[in-house]
Order: sequence, then structure tokens, then C-alpha cells
Amino acid sequence: MEKDQSKKSKCIDLAYLKHRTKSNPKLMIEMISLYLDQTTPLIRAMKQGLQDKDCDLLNSAVHKMIPSFSIMGISPDFENMAKKVQDLTSQKEFTDEIQDLVIQLEDICTQACEESEEELKIIKKL
Repeated sequence: MEKDQSKKSKCIDLAYLKHRTKSNPKLMIEMISLYLDQTTPLIRAMKQGLQDKDCDLLNSAVHKMIPSFSIMGISPDFENMAKKVQDLTSQKEFTDEIQDLVIQLEDICTQACEESEEELKIIKKL
């Protein structure tokens, strides 16, 4: 597992968060913790929506994820993917494209959570 992680490039960039919090460790810990608390249930809801072909659940979960991408410094490409899922689910049709996009969103959010947990450990040591 360690090998796989070293191959992946980092997906979060906390520059925006540092700017918004003026690098205040307490605020950064709060924001990262909030991201972690909210993202795991949203990933579950997104997967459940996909599995059940529940457009409303999937749309809602993805909608709630979108603001966190910029806060955590995740590439705008993933925000665009999330918006594409919203567009497709609002049409109430499930396609292979939705499944592919959800898998990519799940992967990047999971990676972002892992990286955020590492950043949290670093900040707490300061």
C-alpha cells in the first residue's frame, strides 16, 4: 500500500486554506476536521445514490462536496466532474459516464481525506 501512495501525486494544496485562516493552526485544524467529518458520509451517500440509481441522493451528495474542493485545494477538474454529475442526474438518467465520474470523485475524495489526515497530524505537532 505504501508503494501505491508514493506513485500518486498529492491532490490537496492547503495554500487557499492557509490564506483564509492566516495560517492559524487552530482554525486550520477546525477546517480540516470539518472536511474529514463531512466527506466520508458524502462519499457513502454518493455511492449509495449510484448503487440505488437514486438521482436525487447522488445529486445532493455531489452538490454538498463541491465547495470543499476549492477550500482543500483540489484541482478544479474534479469540481467540474461533480458539476457534470449534477447535470446528468438532474436529467434523471443513469449512464456509464455517471458511474465513471462517481468512481473518479470517490477516488480523489478518499485520497484527499488521507492527505488531510496527514496534514492534521503535522499541524497538531506544531
